Amino acid sequence: MAGTTIPADDGAAAPAKRPDWLRRRLDVLESSEEAEGGIGPGAVYVWELPVRITHWAIVITIVILAVTGAYIHGPFLVPSSPIEASTQMASIRFIHELSAIVFTVAIGLRFYWGFVGNRYANWRAIIPHNRAQLRCLAEMGRYYVFLRRVPVPMTGHNLLAGLAYTVVSLILFFQVATGMILFGWIINVGPAAWLTTIVAWIPGNIQTVRMLHYLATFLFIAFMIHHVYSAILVDIEERNGVMTSIFTGFKNIRADSTADDLGLCNPPQGIEPTAGGADAPKA
Repeated sequence: MAGTTIPADDGAAAPAKRPDWLRRRLDVLESSEEAEGGIGPGAVYVWELPVRITHWAIVITIVILAVTGAYIHGPFLVPSSPIEASTQMASIRFIHELSAIVFTVAIGLRFYWGFVGNRYANWRAIIPHNRAQLRCLAEMGRYYVFLRRVPVPMTGHNLLAGLAYTVVSLILFFQVATGMILFGWIINVGPAAWLTTIVAWIPGNIQTVRMLHYLATFLFIAFMIHHVYSAILVDIEERNGVMTSIFTGFKNIRADSTADDLGLCNPPQGIEPTAGGADAPKA
C-alpha cells in the first residue's frame, strides 16, 4: 500500500477493541506525519464543482445578507430626504431578498449533493454518527487542546469540523425559515400569506422572529472567522493545499495515507478489524 503502513498487532488472535484499534493506528499516523514532514504531494480530486460553487455562493451571500440585514435593522446611511430614505430602504430590501433567494438555492443544492456527490461530499462522511467517527472527532479535539501534536490527517472534512458543519447547517435552515416568515409578513399576498399564520404561534410574534433572524447572523460571522482560521492552521500543519482546494477541488496528499481513506474514521460495513492487523468479515 502506498503511503503510511499500519502495523499489525503482535501475538493476539482475538479481535481488538475498536477504541484501542483506532487509537493505535491514529498514533501511527501521528508519528508518521512528524517523521515525514507532512502528507506529501499527490493530486487527489476531493471537492466537486457543485460543492465549490455552493460554498462560495453561501459565503458571498452571507456577507451581502449581513450588511443589508444590518442596514434594515438599523439604517446607517443618511438620506437627504424622506423620499430618498424610502427609495434607499426599498433598494436594500430588494438586494437582501435577491441574495436570500441565491442563498436558499445554494443551501438546497448542497443538501442534495450530500446524497449524490462523491464520498467526501456525502453526509455520512461529514456528520459523526458511529463510534469510529466519534473517536476521530475526539482525536481532533485533542489536537485543538494541544494533547495531540498534529491534526488527524483526513482527505475530506475532519470529523470535528463535520460536527460544526452539522450545527451550522441547522442554523442555516433556521435562518431560511425565519427569513421566509418575515418575507411572508411583509408581502402578505398570494402563497406567502399563509406564512403569517405561523407568527401567531410564536411568543412575541413577529418581533421575536425578526430578532432571532438578526441574532443568527452573528453566529455565522463568528463561524466564518473560526472557519478561515482553522483552514489556514490545518493547511500550515498538513501542507496539503486545504486553502487552494476550495478553488481547484484538488488536495496535495499521498494516496491511502489519511484516516478516512484508510477506513480508520469510518470502517466499511461488514468489516471488523482483527488483532492480527487484517480485516475480516463479521461472522
